[in-house]
Amino acid sequence: MTASPACPLPWLLAALLLGPAAFAQEEEGAKGTVTISTDFPGGNVEVKANAPGRVELAPDLRGDQPWFYWYFSATVETPGRVAFVFPDEVIGFANGAIGKQGPAIQETPDGPWRWMGTADVLGPAFVYDFAEAGGTVRFAVTIPYTEANLAGFLKEHAGPHLHAGVLTQSRGGREVELLRIGEPGPGPDGEPKAAVLFTCRHHAAETMASFVLEGLMREALSDSDAGQAFREQFVLYVVPFVDKDGVEAGDQGKNRRPFDHNRDYRETSLYPEVQAIRALQPQHGFQYVVDLHCPTLVMGDHQVAYFVGYQTLPRNNQANVAAWAKAIAAAKAEDAPVGPLNWLRAKEEDKPTCSRWFGAQPGMVMSATFEYPFAPPKAAADPPAVRDYGAAMLRAFVATEFAR
Repeated sequence: MTASPACPLPWLLAALLLGPAAFAQEEEGAKGTVTISTDFPGGNVEVKANAPGRVELAPDLRGDQPWFYWYFSATVETPGRVAFVFPDEVIGFANGAIGKQGPAIQETPDGPWRWMGTADVLGPAFVYDFAEAGGTVRFAVTIPYTEANLAGFLKEHAGPHLHAGVLTQSRGGREVELLRIGEPGPGPDGEPKAAVLFTCRHHAAETMASFVLEGLMREALSDSDAGQAFREQFVLYVVPFVDKDGVEAGDQGKNRRPFDHNRDYRETSLYPEVQAIRALQPQHGFQYVVDLHCPTLVMGDHQVAYFVGYQTLPRNNQANVAAWAKAIAAAKAEDAPVGPLNWLRAKEEDKPTCSRWFGAQPGMVMSATFEYPFAPPKAAADPPAVRDYGAAMLRAFVATEFAR
C-alpha cells in the first residue's frame, strides 16, 4: 500500500470549489464499505457517516470536554481513494483535527509510523489511496505511544542501570510503571546523589512527549560521557504514564472531568497515580522535577518547544530553567523545533499542577513543565529525531550549573 501522489488537478479544483463534499464525487473513490476500528490500545474515533469513498469522523470525547485526539484503522473492500473528513472546527480552531505535517500513518502491521504530509490534506479532510482490496491502514492525529512501546524500550535497554518497578495500580487495575536509572548513594563529592523526577502523559493524548522521554532515558543509560556523568551525580526516577488508563483506552485526557491528572495535586488526590507520585517526595527528596507535555495541535504559538511554570517556585527556578534551556538550544539538532523558550510566569497561580506542587517542596532546585510540539512545520518530527531531542536535553542537563 502506498500513499497517494499529489492530488490530480481536476479533483483538487472540485474540492476547492465544493468543499469536503467533493471528495464523494471523485471517480477513483473506493466503491465498497470502509470498516473503521479503534479496537486496540490507544484507539479513538467517532464515526459520523460512512459512505463508499468518504467517511466523516470526529474525536471521541467520551463525555469529556472537546479536544483533538483520534486514532483508528481503516479497511477497504476494494482499492481506491477514501476521503476522511473531520469537523470544520475543533476546540475553536479551523481544521483543528489535522496537524501541521498531516496525519500520522502506519501502512503495514507493526510497521513504522510516519507523518503523511500535507499534499493530500484539504482543510478538515485528508485522502488516501488504498492499493489493495482488504487493505488496512492505521491513521492518527499523532504518532501513538502506549504500554507496548514502553515494553519494547525496556527490553532493548535492559541492563544494570535500569530498574523497572510499579508505582501503583490505576483505577482501572493497570500497573503504573515507575522506572529508576542509576543507583542511590554518594556522588563524587561524597554527598548523596541528587534525585531527579521526570513525569509524562498526565494528559493521555500527548504522545510525542513519550519519544522525548525515551531519548532522555536512552542517553542517561548510555556509556556516553554525559550518560556516565549523569549517573555519577544523579538518580533518575521516571513515571512514563501518569494517566495509564487514558493512554491505553485512547482517551483525550486533557480537561478530563471532574479534572484531569495535572489538576489533581491537591491535599487528597483523586487519581491513585498522582497520590503515589506525591508520596515519592518524602521518600526520595527530589531536587529536580520536569513534567513532559505536548501543547495544542495547530495554534501558532504552540509550534515551538517551551517551558512553563513559575519563576520563583522554587526560588531560583527562572535562572535554572533559563540556563538549561540555553544549553538545550546549543545541544539540539539544527532541524529540531524552535526553542526551547522560557515562558515561566512571574505571578504565581494557585493551580494544583505537578510542577507547581513540587516547586513548593523543601529542597527543590528546579521544577517546570516542558511542552514539546506535536509536528511543527519544517521541523524533524519523526520518532528518531524526537528521541534525539530528548538525548540533547539530558546532555544539556549534565552541562548546566544549577543555582541552589
